[in-house]
Amino acid sequence: MTESADDRPRGETTFGALTDSDKQSIRILVVDDEATLRETCQNVLRMQGFDVTSASRGEEALDVIRRKEFDVLLIDLYMTQVSGMKLLEAALQKRRESIVVMMTGNPSVESNLKALEAGAWDYLPKPFSATHLEVLIGRAAHAVMGQRAAAPTDGEGETVLPTDGDQEIAVMARSPAFRAALDLARKVARSNVSVFL
Repeated sequence: MTESADDRPRGETTFGALTDSDKQSIRILVVDDEATLRETCQNVLRMQGFDVTSASRGEEALDVIRRKEFDVLLIDLYMTQVSGMKLLEAALQKRRESIVVMMTGNPSVESNLKALEAGAWDYLPKPFSATHLEVLIGRAAHAVMGQRAAAPTDGEGETVLPTDGDQEIAVMARSPAFRAALDLARKVARSNVSVFL
């Protein structure tokens, strides 16, 4: 990290309309074998009010991912024994909606593309500033809150789409055009093709 969160002018925030309770409800896992970076990320995000857990090794992170669900995961791409790609896969198998950001000190187009193709939401090249981290996590937090807001509670017009596993996704839809799009999505959901909606 190259600057502290205190380098911003007073009152300036990167988290927009997120309330304190919104931020407290967002569970973040930071995985990096570099202690200073891991602890700094953890401290910056905790100061912002997020629920942060950290792991220093891939094996430890796998264990934590198996026991607990996370909304956002910051994972070092290159670690010994268990790679960041393996952790990315485990995180998305556990909870498909998780937002995974890969951190790397050796950013190559090829490794970044592989991570994004495997389901990473974004990547963060090292070194990075506290402000860069806050902006990225702010975007991720807004995406998490959007996912939560889109989740149906109970009501009319609910449509259920199957997923790969035993889980189902419930979607609220009243518009005939949107229902038609959902029907199309249901038909192609199990195929390995790109769909433009």
